[in-house]
Amino acid sequence: MAFLRAAHPWDGYDQKLYESVLDYRECEKQLKLLSNSTAVLPFIDATAKLPSGILSLNVNDYGDYYQCLQIDNQVEDMHLEGKYCFIVVPFSQNISVPGWMSMGGKMSKFTFSAVGRSLSESATASTDEFLKSYLAPRNVQKFTSNATISRAALRLGVCIPKVCNIDQVNDFITPPIPIPKVEYLSGPCRLPGDKMYTIADYVTFGIFGTILLLTILSTCYDLFQVFIRRKSKAPNRLFTMMSIYTNTKRLLKFLPPKYSMDCVDGIRAISMIWVMCGHAYVFELLSPAHNLLDMIEWTTHLTSTWINTAPMVVDTFFMLTGLFCVYTLPNRITAKRFLKSIHIFYLYRYFRTLPVLVVAILIQASIIHWIADGPDWDRISYAVVCCRNRWWATVLHVQNIIEPTAVCVFQSWYLTVDTQLYFLSPFIIVFLLMSKAIAWFVLGVSFVISIVTLAYYVYYYKYPSVLNGLWYSQQFFEYYVNFYANTATRASPFIVGLMVGYILWLNREKGLFLSKVCITLQQRAARETLMGECPSMPGCGRLS
Repeated sequence: MAFLRAAHPWDGYDQKLYESVLDYRECEKQLKLLSNSTAVLPFIDATAKLPSGILSLNVNDYGDYYQCLQIDNQVEDMHLEGKYCFIVVPFSQNISVPGWMSMGGKMSKFTFSAVGRSLSESATASTDEFLKSYLAPRNVQKFTSNATISRAALRLGVCIPKVCNIDQVNDFITPPIPIPKVEYLSGPCRLPGDKMYTIADYVTFGIFGTILLLTILSTCYDLFQVFIRRKSKAPNRLFTMMSIYTNTKRLLKFLPPKYSMDCVDGIRAISMIWVMCGHAYVFELLSPAHNLLDMIEWTTHLTSTWINTAPMVVDTFFMLTGLFCVYTLPNRITAKRFLKSIHIFYLYRYFRTLPVLVVAILIQASIIHWIADGPDWDRISYAVVCCRNRWWATVLHVQNIIEPTAVCVFQSWYLTVDTQLYFLSPFIIVFLLMSKAIAWFVLGVSFVISIVTLAYYVYYYKYPSVLNGLWYSQQFFEYYVNFYANTATRASPFIVGLMVGYILWLNREKGLFLSKVCITLQQRAARETLMGECPSMPGCGRLS
C-alpha cells in the first residue's frame, strides 16, 4: 500500500523504463565502438571532472545533465543515446593493490587520503585525521562530527550509453595492467521522459481545471449582471461566489472583525519576513556549495546570529494562536456552554485552514514535479513522493507522529503542531471560564509542566540552543523528530499566549491607555539599556 510506504525519491520516476533499456550485448558493442570513435566525445564532455576546492568541501560536480540526455546519434547500425548517472566516491578509501606493487609483500594494503597521498597501514594519518586537522584552525571542527567527516564523499555525474549500467562501463574501461581501483557507489540514473503520470496528477489537474472553469463562468455571470444588464438588484451570491470581480472588491474593502487586534499585524509581518530570510539561508546551507566550509564557519560568527535564531521566531506564531484561542471567546460564555459548542470550536479551525493546505499538497504532489528538471531533481522528487504517499497525514495533522522526516509540504510541520495545540487547548480553556483563581492556577501549572518537559528533552538529548551546530551532524534528524517538530516542546509559548489572551479577554471591553509619565519612563529605560545600565521602571498602565 503506497500510503504506508516509506518515501524514496526515485519512486517519482519510471523504474520499468530504466530496466527495459538495459542490454548487456548491445552495451558491449557500443562501448567497443566508442573506444575507437569520436562519437565518445559528447559522453566525455558531459561527464563530471574532478572538482576544484575539495578541501573547502566542494564535493559535487554534476557535469552537463542536459547535454548528456540530448545525445542521440545513429552510428553504423547502432543508436547511441545518453543516460545520466551518479557515482559516489568516499573520501576514505581502503584499497588492495596487486602483488607487483606491494614491495615484496610488505605493504599489501594502502589507505588513500582525500588529497591523493597513499599511506601504509602502519601510518597514523588518515583521511579523517587530515580533514579534522584542516578543520581545526578554521573553528568549525566542533560543528562537523566524526560521522559527518567519515561520510564525506565526491558526488559526480557521469554520462554513459543508454543501454549500459555503471558497473559494465567501469569494467570495460579498466586498463589491462592491474592498478589500484577506486571504490565507488553506483547512484541512480536519469533518462528523457522518465517522469510518469500518476493518480495524483489526474486528481490535481481535474480539481484545478474545475476551479478554473467555475471561476471563469462565475466572473462572466457577474460582469454580465453588473455592466450589461445593470440591474439594481444584486446578482445571485451563489453564482458570484467565485467571481474574480466580486472577490477582488471584497479583498480591497476588508473590514476587520469587532474584536480584532491590529497591533499583532506588525508582529506577524516582522516574524514572517524573519522566517523567510532564515529559510533562504538554511536551504543554501543544505544545498551543494563550492565553499561549504566557509559557510559553516560563517555560522559561528556574531553576524550570523540573526539567522541562527530565526527558527525561534516560530514561537511567536504559537503564542499568537494561544492568545486568540481565548481572546475571541464570547464575553459571558460559561464552561458548560463552551463544552456544548466545542464541535464548532474544532470544525472552525480545521476547515478554515484546510482549503489552502489542500492546494499546497496538490501543487507539491503533482505540478511542482513538472515545472522543471535537473541533475539534482531528486530533492524535488522526494518532496513529491512524500505528498503522494502521505498526504493524508498532513490533512489529518499527524505527520509529526507518523514518519516525521517524510513530511508532505515540509513547512506544514508548523501547522500540524499549531493545530494539535489548538485541539488540546479546551482542556485548559474550560477552567479559564470558571473563577480567576482556578484559571491562574491551571495556567501556572500548565506553564511549569511545559517548561519542565522542555528542559527534560534538552538535558536528556543534550541539544544545543540553536540549530547551527547540528546541520552537518548525524544528530540533525534526531533533533528535528524529537525536539523541533515535537508538540510537547512547543507548548510553552502557546501557554504564554493563553495567559496573555486571558488577560486581554478579561479587559476586552476596557481600553488600555499609557500616560505621558509612563511613556517618558519607557524611553528613559530604553536609553539606559542601550548604555548598559540596569533600568528600573514601575508599572504605569491603567485601565479605563
